[in-house]
Amino acid sequence: MRVAFTYNVRHEGAGFDEVSQAEAEFDEPATIAAIHEAIEANGHTCIDVEADEDAYETLRALRPTIDLVFNIAEGRRGQSREAQMPAMLEMLDIPFSHSGSLTHAIALDKALTKKVWRFHGLPTPRFLVFGDGASENVVDALRFPVLVKPNAEGSSKGLFNDNLIEHPSDLMRKVEEIHALVDGAILVEEYLAGREFTITLMGNPAFGDPLLALPIVEQNFDAFPPELRHFASYEVKWFFEDSEAGRRAAICPADLTPSLQAEIEQLAMQAFTALECRDVARVDIRMDGEGRPQLLEINTLPGMYHDPLSVSYFPVAARAAGWDYARMIQEILVRTASRIVAGSDGPPVIDLGDRDARTASR
Repeated sequence: MRVAFTYNVRHEGAGFDEVSQAEAEFDEPATIAAIHEAIEANGHTCIDVEADEDAYETLRALRPTIDLVFNIAEGRRGQSREAQMPAMLEMLDIPFSHSGSLTHAIALDKALTKKVWRFHGLPTPRFLVFGDGASENVVDALRFPVLVKPNAEGSSKGLFNDNLIEHPSDLMRKVEEIHALVDGAILVEEYLAGREFTITLMGNPAFGDPLLALPIVEQNFDAFPPELRHFASYEVKWFFEDSEAGRRAAICPADLTPSLQAEIEQLAMQAFTALECRDVARVDIRMDGEGRPQLLEINTLPGMYHDPLSVSYFPVAARAAGWDYARMIQEILVRTASRIVAGSDGPPVIDLGDRDARTASR
């Protein structure tokens, strides 16, 4: 296939300054290069397209010459930025990987995602959303401790180690602090004290491709140093997990009873289906004090950091399934191509390869 590859590239390293925080969700140049090489290692032609303000015209010119777009672009501005590139591609009628624009727009909004899940009867911690001029009188509706999170950010941007609030009197100060750092509303969510998992799902049930659950990753809080609270903060994701000690903070496959593994997989699949995700997504789940799994968030553009010595949950799960990096990328491309063929009225024009090779070892 001829594949256009759309992405946003990080120009600054991890940090707490405004520029580093603005690019926190973008991929490093080395990861962009690794994905490009993986696409070509599978026999495809790859054309890089940075998702900047010139991307629309670039893709319009490429449209007659490409089969599909492999899209991991995070978008540049706004509360629905992950939907920017999918919306352009939908307008241009170019097939692309990962979810559609509506799903990306909803999934980036944590509160809206939780409302969809609640509509479907799926468990998720209680929460409140604070915008400009929010009143602290409503905090009585929550059970403390709580976590303060930007409502529409990923990669733990704005979710710092001291965002776990024990006392109601400290809440509004932290809400205002994070609100000054990031655009948009602030989510305040009841903190769950139990184990935390993340699970990558692949497939398109609506197109006859059943969901495949990759091995479950558990956050190993026993490996955390004393100064780090037990949640995936910015400090954990961008500093601790890149250290030698931090590599022990992700256990995959997680040590689970068969019944708990099945419960987590089923809940994740319900979350994926409720939001009409496509091809691949990663679901974060945490257990409450009584051992019941609840949904935290979903990542419709799961990170694919290339370095096996660093923690990136989708690649960690893929390696546990017996896949190398090139196969991980090909698994997405195969599902995307299969979905495109299944959704078209014309004859298949894309070589899907060996579908039997798509079953991951557990």
